Amino acid sequence: MTAPNGDSAAAPPAQRQKFDAAAARRVLGEVLRSELANTKYEADEVAQLGKRVGETINRRLSGEMALEQYKYVTSVSIFQNSGQGARMGTSAIWDPDADAVVQDMFVSDSIKCVAVVFAVCVY
Repeated sequence: MTAPNGDSAAAPPAQRQKFDAAAARRVLGEVLRSELANTKYEADEVAQLGKRVGETINRRLSGEMALEQYKYVTSVSIFQNSGQGARMGTSAIWDPDADAVVQDMFVSDSIKCVAVVFAVCVY
């Protein structure tokens, strides 16, 4: 593909190579349930728990989606569930035809967790 200024640039992903948001959302849900189902909120351990969940999400997405041109930025927020409400929204899409954002939430008696993945196509 040639850019308007004449420079050579990589082409955006073909339709079959695009990030599958529905499949990614399933991965998020599976990871959140498997990692957090029997977890109680412990303030001293929440940072490490969030890191582990985020790394597991990235590893699963990288392995199962098999899209080498995509990089994943994952944010995991874990809160103590003490009956309070919470709303969280985020978005950042650099190329609406190739990039995507997906999120999922896990809630138990002890914790609330929101996981957000930004899938950024590098081309």
